Amino acid sequence: MKNAEPLIQIFCKTPVLGEVKTRLIPKIGEQAALDLYVEMFGRLLSALNRPAFCLELWITPSADHTFFDEYPVARFQQSGGDLGVRMSNALKDGLERHEKVILVGTDLPLIDASYIDLAIDCLNEKEVVLGPAEDGGYGLIGAREKLPDVFSDVDWGTDKVLSQSCVQLNRQKITYGMLPPIWDVDRPADLSRYSAWLNETQCYQALYTT
Repeated sequence: MKNAEPLIQIFCKTPVLGEVKTRLIPKIGEQAALDLYVEMFGRLLSALNRPAFCLELWITPSADHTFFDEYPVARFQQSGGDLGVRMSNALKDGLERHEKVILVGTDLPLIDASYIDLAIDCLNEKEVVLGPAEDGGYGLIGAREKLPDVFSDVDWGTDKVLSQSCVQLNRQKITYGMLPPIWDVDRPADLSRYSAWLNETQCYQALYTT
């Protein structure tokens, strides 16, 4: 019998100098890019550390890195070729064990517990849920019961990812819902936006904890 508790799969990379946030390295350097990645990873885990969620880390290229030892979260190795295959494999694995599975990335500041709650609520009525990103992709995908083929014929890394995925869902007559748009921190232009978001968030937290 499947677990009724929603499963949240966090897709992440092993934090190795020069191999994470690579598009930011020309602007801020390898160490700052690594520090940013680690900060965002920790912030996401903290935001999703709720009793109502079952968390898993799906890691590439190595799930055995000692960095992850301090996090009491189940680890799995991503498997497959391109991003679509790896996501499909992870979601299918999760859906063998849980009724609802939601997969998220690590570099989207607006993904928090309340955003996950919206995704879970959506899956009560729809077969698939997507968290559309402003760059034309998506930072969250969830499914219930079984996973349709939403990963074929998708040009990963382009602004066509979301639209092409929706074409696949429509072709298969799969019901799906869209969450509010989110944005990621991937390019130099995103850094100032992230800094402003951090300041706003910290001011809000200080206001309501004093």
